[in-house]
Amino acid sequence: ERYKREVVDKIMTDDWYMEMVEKDQDDCTKRLICETSHKKAGGGRLNSIEEGVMDIFGKGQSVDTSKSTAIFDFAAQAGKYWKEGGIGCDFYRRCDTPINDILAMIETELEEFEQLEQSVKGRKGNMEDEMKKEKVKVEEMLNSLDSELVLD
Repeated sequence: ERYKREVVDKIMTDDWYMEMVEKDQDDCTKRLICETSHKKAGGGRLNSIEEGVMDIFGKGQSVDTSKSTAIFDFAAQAGKYWKEGGIGCDFYRRCDTPINDILAMIETELEEFEQLEQSVKGRKGNMEDEMKKEKVKVEEMLNSLDSELVLD
């Protein structure tokens, strides 16, 4: 949990959120946030990805428009307070990808990232050994070119 918080704090900066606003041209991110918030408000059970979304967006009962997350917080509030006959998540009807498909794509990305991370962790010692060998080779090559060269 602490590691997750560190990642969120380092990666999810104001610049990152503003980039997300630009990239979310079809409103699928906002639709996901809205519908997840509506599901939560209705007492629906959230999966881990949906819980993660709700940990970030739509806190409280209003939107702080001075924050870079405002557009996403609005989506969460729209879902939270969506009433029958109201607009709610229909603000984001430009997104025609079903929410379950979006969640499946995110899950796949997270699994692939975790596999990559495990692969790197497993190879860390091997990678360090390879780097040491490469350093020795470069030093030998440089010394063969200039025997008076001093390397640190």
